[in-house]
Amino acid sequence: MSSATAARFKAAGPGRFRNGAKALHLALLFGAGALPCAETLQATVPTLTGMAPNALNPGAGVPVKFTGKLDGAERRVWTDDPAISFTLPDAGGNAVATVAAEAAPGLHLVRFVNAEGATLPVRFAVGPLPRIEEKEPNDETTAPQPIAKLPAWIQGRLEKPGDVDGYALTLKKGVPVFCKVDAYALGSPVDMHLHLLDQRGTKLATASDGKNLDPELTFTPQEDGIYLLQVAGFGHPPASDVNFTGSALCAYQIAVTEAPFVQRVFPAALPAEGKATVELLGQVLTSGTAKGELTAAKLPGYPDIGTVFPKGASAPLAVVRAKHPIKALPEASLANSAACTPPCVTGGSLAAPGASAAYRVTMKKGERLQARFWSRSLGLGLDGDLSVKNPAGEQVVANANPADVFQEPTVAWTATVDGDYTLVVRDLFQRGGPGAEFVLELAAPVPAYTIDLLDGKPVRLETGKTLVLKAKATFSNGWKEPLVLRLAGLPEGVFAPEVAVPEKGGDFDITLQAASNAPAATSVAWASIWTKATPPAFLGAVYPLRGELRRGASQSDFARDLWVTVGPPLAAPAMPPAKK
Repeated sequence: MSSATAARFKAAGPGRFRNGAKALHLALLFGAGALPCAETLQATVPTLTGMAPNALNPGAGVPVKFTGKLDGAERRVWTDDPAISFTLPDAGGNAVATVAAEAAPGLHLVRFVNAEGATLPVRFAVGPLPRIEEKEPNDETTAPQPIAKLPAWIQGRLEKPGDVDGYALTLKKGVPVFCKVDAYALGSPVDMHLHLLDQRGTKLATASDGKNLDPELTFTPQEDGIYLLQVAGFGHPPASDVNFTGSALCAYQIAVTEAPFVQRVFPAALPAEGKATVELLGQVLTSGTAKGELTAAKLPGYPDIGTVFPKGASAPLAVVRAKHPIKALPEASLANSAACTPPCVTGGSLAAPGASAAYRVTMKKGERLQARFWSRSLGLGLDGDLSVKNPAGEQVVANANPADVFQEPTVAWTATVDGDYTLVVRDLFQRGGPGAEFVLELAAPVPAYTIDLLDGKPVRLETGKTLVLKAKATFSNGWKEPLVLRLAGLPEGVFAPEVAVPEKGGDFDITLQAASNAPAATSVAWASIWTKATPPAFLGAVYPLRGELRRGASQSDFARDLWVTVGPPLAAPAMPPAKK
């Protein structure tokens, strides 16, 4: 795959998850060609394929079991949050986790690391809901596992091909229940499906893709009783086999919450710095719980998107971290457009299928504006379609239907005459209704850039050797300022000269050099891009974790840590004696 395809990020809706991914931000990707072949690794190189449970509540002394191997020199368990720690696993993979109260809720990464290398990350979640472990057998619709009390955070696994897991919920008439599955988000190779059945086995509700491959649904019972929550899945990436999948890697979580619960905030935008009050949207929220004062936490890899975790939500919610004033505008339509004065950020919605929203801005001839749109990347329900009309009602620009399905639309235009220009927002598939919300930014275009590499796999550099990483620079909106790329945190004895980014963009190399006497070690490095101004401005670099397997938005799609190992050549494993 090309570096452009692998590094790009988008948010896409149901049915649009079958293509590549496009970055809206700075992405770094390391070349797979820099990695040693698996068969050349010594036994001390760590391996990590799983962790159970994949969910942790805040507190100390939580037992976990890792699947993998961690031995050799300088061994440690690394996590992406210093408020979360693990003891070294014993020979059976058993360890103990400590999650401090200040640990960030949501998805996290864990790796095994030693002097010989670092593993790819395994994902786990931190949250407050009570955890319940799956108990087999629960495959038959007549014998599901009972869930005695809600809310619950079910930890399960599709253990074998054809596995279908069932859970019995006791629900009350008229009280909505919200069910959210995480499997793809955890890195599991499965496309999950979620069903709700009554005691007679009649299917009452079903869900497949949500903001990614993981389903969620809201259901309101029409009578008191016991209902069956059922999950199964197909393999991801898709294969020719259309049967339900299952293996030791197919872990999942199900958050099940009765009303009142929070599903969204409006507007789905908060200031990049500081607090703001937003409306809480969900089921059976009273006047006292319909608003919340929140602060948006930063999300690695997303320069414009953060997360909030309001009370009553089952998991963190994505929001735009706005760089411009957030303004509440009246409901806007083609017949009654809303006047706005850039720069501004606003939230909007399409109340019904086929609806449009329209925003009117007064411009002077020669003035240039840009409209940016977010919905799918926030877990909301729209595939945006933007267009702009001039004072005469003629369309002057529209976002082309992108070949890359993860791209949210952006349009920019220059006023050719003085007057009012109208920005029209539609859904590409004419959708509308609850959850059909969006965030819109109107401002002058800002020069920007992206730096792409190939992927973020750990790399190994032999002592006395060099290693070249391929990179590509892309500039937009007239970026002119010179840039340099720097790597920090490299192992002792490894050096990476500062690299000047080509002034016109395009391909360039990053070279790592290892001294012949560099001690064997593994460390986490960070790549950053600096301007040459005084004082300089810089951005930390990130890389995508999923590449072409990305199917929608998830909190763990990107990471900042770049793992570099230096050491002597790895000996080939001993060959078994030939059979006589």
